[in-house]
Amino acid sequence: MADTVQKVVDALVATMHGISTHSAADIANKLPASFVSNQLVTRADNISALNEDKGRFLPDGLMPAGGPMTSLATDKLVGNVKGSVDLSKTFTNDFAVQANKTEGFKTTTPPAGPSG
Repeated sequence: MADTVQKVVDALVATMHGISTHSAADIANKLPASFVSNQLVTRADNISALNEDKGRFLPDGLMPAGGPMTSLATDKLVGNVKGSVDLSKTFTNDFAVQANKTEGFKTTTPPAGPSG
């Protein structure tokens, strides 16, 4: 199972790195034309949206420092969590760290520690 998880994370990290190193137009050029421009969205709007969203993807796939605490606070706020949570048991950056090593990428995100 860990091998399967690692392969999925390797692909996700490579994708996030690709997003960070290419323009929105470059990304749109790699997508199917019917996805980029159709009855719901124009090519220009799609590229504009990609430009807006690119910053949401961390190029190295690491959970940033404070990220787990922010996620937990949000879940508590909307009522999804009603007790204490040991954050050290809810996430790990180990797979993303290994993916970056495998792909030859340098990590730049200050990672979350065991307590988030």
